[in-house]
Amino acid sequence: PTASTISDNWFNEALELKPSVQSLKVDGVNINYLAWGEKNKPGILFVHGGMAHAHWWSFIAPYFAKTHRVIAMNLSGMGDSDWRENYASELWGKEIVEIAKYEKLNKPIIVGHSLGGMCSVIAASQFKKELYGLVIVDTAILPPSEIPDKFDLKIKANKTYQSIDAAKSRFRLVPSQGNSLDYIMDYIAEKSLRKTDEGWTWKFDPSYMKIFNTDGFRERQAILSEKLARLECRVAVFRGEKSMLFSESASKYMRELTNKKTPIIAIPEAHHHIMVDQPLALISALRALVTDWDHSNPAKAD
Repeated sequence: PTASTISDNWFNEALELKPSVQSLKVDGVNINYLAWGEKNKPGILFVHGGMAHAHWWSFIAPYFAKTHRVIAMNLSGMGDSDWRENYASELWGKEIVEIAKYEKLNKPIIVGHSLGGMCSVIAASQFKKELYGLVIVDTAILPPSEIPDKFDLKIKANKTYQSIDAAKSRFRLVPSQGNSLDYIMDYIAEKSLRKTDEGWTWKFDPSYMKIFNTDGFRERQAILSEKLARLECRVAVFRGEKSMLFSESASKYMRELTNKKTPIIAIPEAHHHIMVDQPLALISALRALVTDWDHSNPAKAD
């Protein structure tokens, strides 16, 4: 079925399983997160992408709550976490590690999408061998020859809207994609907004985008390449088969960086925001992977 024909029964059932809302102070800032499942079970920690928030995972996470302690966190400057004066991917990586340690996650697996995948690679490098596994979801690490000469993402200051419906009508995916499920788009749009005295505005801090400039992008790609190559935990990569951001050459490069020990799994019909257009395929792929990791020995680097 195409994404637009998947009924919302599964989605509504997932949302019926309400998470507890928690927070932890990391470097002076409150980091808010959602939690499902029992504390003694193995842990999965979900990390959202840029301008997003923990609720991008709140219809995915419940499908792991019977077998795992599941966390979906808000990085600083996004969702319901506090804003910072300055942002850095290393600091976001630290927030991921601190929450996993505070929760005492058993056999922790980190699942990071887009910007969250980038921060999760950094977090995994800080964890060393304590991390059970890392799943990178449509975060491309590019071969040096493919890094663009110019890379600037400009985000304007958050506009205020008079009604929640007016604000939701302006909600867009970056990058845009077709085939998104309307009920998911409606849900994450609403969870992306906060009420102020003047009206409704987006929750994310636009100033976090300052770190995404040409020099920073090149340097960060080099750091990510080095860190991915040196990770000691299991690693898997999911990519949307129709993603604009994940090329075949990036797949090949990431496999080489991990000494061909990392499976790169293409999710059919999925674009960059896999949980918005092919959520059930993402859940199935992740369940298969997690189950396999519990019943197989990790491939050792040669």
